[in-house]
Amino acid sequence: MFTWGLSAGPVVHDLDELTDDQRAVLRCLARGHADHEIARVLGLAQQRVADEIADILRRLDLPDRVAAVVFAHETGMLRLPFPR
Repeated sequence: MFTWGLSAGPVVHDLDELTDDQRAVLRCLARGHADHEIARVLGLAQQRVADEIADILRRLDLPDRVAAVVFAHETGMLRLPFPR
């Protein structure tokens, strides 16, 4: 079982597990982009994006895309503005 941010335990995953391309894909995914949008933004084939996401999940031992998005936010990959 893994733990992340909202759970009681420490984060057990490390961003160093990911390549630069995978970090870029994860940032786009965490911003809510679909695979075809990520492919367009990063200049990759849509299948490559899907493959990178699958590898991200495997490397970080995450169950699904939602967990990957939460992971990205909790590790500080994205800085969201506070609402006013």
